[in-house]
Amino acid sequence: VVAAAVPLTLSFVFDNTDQVVNTFVPPPGLNNETALKVDIVKTVINTVPEGQEGIGPDGFTFVVEEVATGKKMQVVSDFQGKASLSIPYTGADAGMHFCYNVYELNQGAENVTYSEIVYEIQVNIDMNDQDKPVAKVLLDGKETTSCTLKFENLYTVAEPPDTGDAGHVAVYMAVMVLCAAGLMLVLRKRKTAE
Repeated sequence: VVAAAVPLTLSFVFDNTDQVVNTFVPPPGLNNETALKVDIVKTVINTVPEGQEGIGPDGFTFVVEEVATGKKMQVVSDFQGKASLSIPYTGADAGMHFCYNVYELNQGAENVTYSEIVYEIQVNIDMNDQDKPVAKVLLDGKETTSCTLKFENLYTVAEPPDTGDAGHVAVYMAVMVLCAAGLMLVLRKRKTAE
């Protein structure tokens, strides 16, 4: 058997008047979407001396971290202590598993004890009979249809120390004024006597 290499030249002639037609049809459900909605509820328990105000539940930051990639998303609570985040999925995510950790970011505010709770959310994406993506959600290992996560902080301001003086300041001030007036009379009499 003998093999020989024969050069082959191919040439094409393009006509600019021909249209290119995209005939790609995506699989059913590929562009349909579903989403995981994470709702956060923040409360603050205030322990402050009488006459002092506590703090509200607004301005606290929460992190949603995708475990596999380390990608982090942050949300901040509003004046009612609420925050929410929506993570979209498409049919292209079918058969995939996602895992997230949700926790509060300790910002080091004075007199605040931050929540140390870490929630774990697992999401499995499947396609239903209508070729739409469906998210099966597990919150801390339990199947759920909604992800409402609760965080509670403590704001504590110590009572001022007791001085042991139970008297009224106004009484002491009045006695001091009387003493000062008496001292002035004595000094005046002495000056006129000289």
